[in-house]
This record gives sequence, structure tokens and C-alpha cells, in this order.
Amino acid sequence: MTTNYDVVITGAGTAGSMAAAALANKGLKVALLDRQPKEKIGVKICGDATSGEHFKRIQDITKVDPPKGDEVIQKVAGAWLYSPDREVKLELVEEGGTGIIIDRFKLGMRILDNAIDFGAELFDESMVKEPIITDDYVTGIKYRGKDKNIHEMTGKVIIDASGIIGVLRTKLNPNKTFMDLELAPKDVCNCYREIRDVEPEIESPEFIRLIFDQDVAKGGYIWEFPRGPHSMNAGLGVMRINKMNPHKQFDVFIEQRKELYENSKLVHGGAWRVPLRRPQDNLVWNGFMLIGDSGTQVKPTDGGGIGISVNAAAMASKTIVSALENDNVSMDGLWDYNVQFMRSIAPINAPLAIMKDFVIPLPSSILNEIFHKEILTGDDLLYGNASGNISSGFMVNLVRAWRGKRILGTLFKFRGILKQMDRARTLYENFPDNSEDFQPWRSEIMNIYGD
Repeated sequence: MTTNYDVVITGAGTAGSMAAAALANKGLKVALLDRQPKEKIGVKICGDATSGEHFKRIQDITKVDPPKGDEVIQKVAGAWLYSPDREVKLELVEEGGTGIIIDRFKLGMRILDNAIDFGAELFDESMVKEPIITDDYVTGIKYRGKDKNIHEMTGKVIIDASGIIGVLRTKLNPNKTFMDLELAPKDVCNCYREIRDVEPEIESPEFIRLIFDQDVAKGGYIWEFPRGPHSMNAGLGVMRINKMNPHKQFDVFIEQRKELYENSKLVHGGAWRVPLRRPQDNLVWNGFMLIGDSGTQVKPTDGGGIGISVNAAAMASKTIVSALENDNVSMDGLWDYNVQFMRSIAPINAPLAIMKDFVIPLPSSILNEIFHKEILTGDDLLYGNASGNISSGFMVNLVRAWRGKRILGTLFKFRGILKQMDRARTLYENFPDNSEDFQPWRSEIMNIYGD
């Protein structure tokens, strides 16, 4: 059986459902497939932190309301960052900040229901197996349906929103798509998270907590995101390359925090993986696009991807509508999605991937020195994570060197890292207008990240 659609989307998570809503609202015939039954779509292990501004920015395109009502569990005023020894706490407060902790399931289900109400057709309990390729175009998919039989479905544009597994991306020829099939172990974070009801009242639940303890969470960090005065979303991530079991490491942390978690009630727990690297160098091919984790559209320093993925979905949707109007779904016809994303969001995320690679090997002793000597201030970290840029002026470096003279070698390396970040940012801000100029650009990017 072959069924024809304008757009076929693999994965009904936040990114896939948002794209389906935006496209169906434009009158396109959209199929949305997910391996889970409908009542479980949206259940994902996540820190559940985002900003309402991400959704407001794209509302005119998607016609989907920002998080509202009981979808918003806690408003976030700022963050407390702790040194590995827990002796130093940096408070980061962004004026006019719009951070929120969401109920990921409720928000995800509402976006999915919006997509269905707009006309998208959901195929739940459907396992996508592989792409259908015709004359170097992705023209459809093969999937196992509810009846356990293999079916085919065709579309003018196929979107891979299947998450980190990239079920379609990994079955295409990388020499033609310029998309990486596999992610390096250093670019994958293994995470474990629990939601716990706690007896003691949580101090200042409007502040999220981040703890950089490399002995417990090597290559990552520990988080505590309050969900009100008596509920906590807590977890940690460890880099896959370090081969730690995140669940066991989380148990170590819980034991250290008996004053909060003793006698707590486990509401939900689970593990998952997050891609922490620059975006895929190319997000489109003939009849094909990547959005969300499949395109590694995640902030490399903190794993945040909800806001990035819904904005990518809106960009992709605008491009698809235009491409179908022009009857051109080739790589060139879809190229504007690349341009939109690479020039707006990637100049922030891509440099932070370089910073992440620098921080991963640092032991807790050096991180303690950085916190205790204020080599990086709260303002540095707040602005740096939001912009992908940290001031590297001469006087600033002199002050940092004096404060941290015991770790001068690390600071000299840090200065070089800042230069590489600036190089990467400039390249992304000047992402090529067309595919003909892509290869020279990609060679420069690969040289930077190779260094």
C-alpha cells in the first residue's frame, strides 16, 4: 500500500508535532508517524526547562499557543551554579527572563492535538524502518504499522524528527547528504533523571540549580530544577566517552543530598541520550530535512533543545511551503532552511560546542579554582551561554591570568579556545546562500572542530 502526502514527518515529539501543526494549518496534507501509542507520545526524560519566548516568536507561523495554564509548572527567575566542592555559588539572574519549567507531556500532547485538529494525520504505533530513495530524492518511507505489516508512504518532502537515533538520516549516503551518520562518543551525553516529591520546602524554587562535580558527573553536570516548593526534577549527564552509568552516579548524588531526598517519593525516573555538538553541517537534501535532535539542534553546554527545535520546525515549515509553491524540493529548493537556522541559532550553539570540548577534560580541582577565583563570573557565564561569546579583551585576560595564576596553562588554552569560537561564529554568520558554495565553507568548519 502506498499513500501520498505533501509532507511525511517521522517522530511526533515537540519538533515533529510543531512542524506538523504549522504545515497542516497551511492546508498541506501531512502524515505524522511515531512508534509510541498516542497516549504515550510526549513522554520523554528531560530537564523540562525552556523559555516561553521561543514559542511566542513562532506563534504567527505555527498558530500554536505558547505554554500556558498547567503546562507551566514553575517560573524561573535565574540559576544557582555551584563549584564541585559546593563552597561557591554563582547567582545568574537575567533581567526580564522568561524561563519556565514545563509539564513536557501536557505541552507535547497539546501541540500534537493542535496538529491533528489542523488536519495532520497521525500514525501512532508505527515504526519507521528506512527511507525510499528515487533518483537521488527521498520520496517516502517504509514503516511497520499497527498491523505489524510493512507499508510504504510517499511524500514530496520527508522530515526526520526521530530524535538522536536519526532513523532516516543514518540510512542515507553521507557523501551525498553531507550529514554525519554517527555521533562521536564525546558528542553524546548519557543522562538519568528523576522527578521526586520531597518533604522539606525547597528554598527559592524560582532558581534552578547546576552543580559541576566532575567526580560524580564526569564531562557533564548535575541539575536540580524545582517544580514548586515540594517537587524536584533532578538528574545528571555524563559524557558517553567516559563510560559511566548515569543511574549509578545519580544514586551517589542522592546519597550526598539526604537532607532533601531522604523520605522523598519517586514519581518518575528514566534515562536517555542527548547530542552535544555543533548542528549537522547540512540540514537538507533532495526532498529531505532534519529538525530537532536528529539535526543535533541542541545547546552543547546545557543540553537544552526544546526552544531550538520548535524554532527550527517553524523555519523548516516556511521553507517547505515556499518550495512546494515553486515546485522545487531539491536541495537547492530547500536550502533557505539551512540559511535561516545556520545564521540565527547556529552562531550561538556551534561556538559553545568548542567550549564544551574544552571543559570536558577539566578536573574538579581546576573548576574549583575557576569558581573560587571568579575567573569566569556569573555575568560571563550568563552572557556566554546565551550568546556563545565570552569577552576576550586584553585587560580581561590579564585580570583572569592574575586571579588564576596557579592554572595559567589552562588559561592560555582558554584564550585559544575563545579565538576558535570567534572563528566559528563568523563562519556561521556567513553561511553560504547556495549549495554551490557549501563545500569550501564546510572544509573550514571541519578544520576548526578538528583543531
